[in-house]
Amino acid sequence: MKHEMAMTTNVRRFLAAVRELNDRSFTVEGMGLLWGQPGEGKSTTVAYATNTLDGIFLRANVCWTLTSMLGALMIELGQPRGRFRTPMHDTAVKCLMEHPRPIFIDEADYLLRQTNMLDEMRDIYDNTGSPVILIGMEEMARKVQAEGRFGRRITQWVEFRGISLKDARTLADTICEVAVEDDLLNRLHEASRANIGRMTTGLSRIERLAKFNKLESMSLDVWGDRPLFFDQPTFGRKR
Repeated sequence: MKHEMAMTTNVRRFLAAVRELNDRSFTVEGMGLLWGQPGEGKSTTVAYATNTLDGIFLRANVCWTLTSMLGALMIELGQPRGRFRTPMHDTAVKCLMEHPRPIFIDEADYLLRQTNMLDEMRDIYDNTGSPVILIGMEEMARKVQAEGRFGRRITQWVEFRGISLKDARTLADTICEVAVEDDLLNRLHEASRANIGRMTTGLSRIERLAKFNKLESMSLDVWGDRPLFFDQPTFGRKR
């Protein structure tokens, strides 16, 4: 598989939204939110956007507190991780005032467990104007929208949905080292329910079989009824 970014519709929409946040007028709020189901390519897209747009990437986790969040931000800003919140906040504001950069927070659902983390990111945004983009699930998007103090600052709402067949072709041509015929791609798109994560898994298996048989392309006839994914077993009712 090739380590290249497939420019699907979802990816292009998200990059355009972040660029609009970066280039906005000072009178326009500058926060964004990306949400979608697991496997829709959110984290991969955010990693690409971080590198492309000189962003700051933070990944929240279940152990995060306000202090650990600020510590992670210090490391990404190239600053020593402190012990106290106020000095870290002041350092972050100073760095971002001197060099504004978008801040991406993946798994942002965890921020809702302690609202002071959301409040801190709102304060950093208010003080610096640097865009803050949260990435998470649909439930997080609903809760953030209901939180007036935070939700009103979000001007870019981007949902990642299942990809189209045209995007599936873009994906296959971008990352697969063998050609995937239309009939097999159609089967993969249907079986994956347009989920890009499952499609990537299927393309990896298709490529592996083609290379093993020294084939330059793979069709549905050759693939046959082989499984496309590593699905978990289905268990029956307990006896």
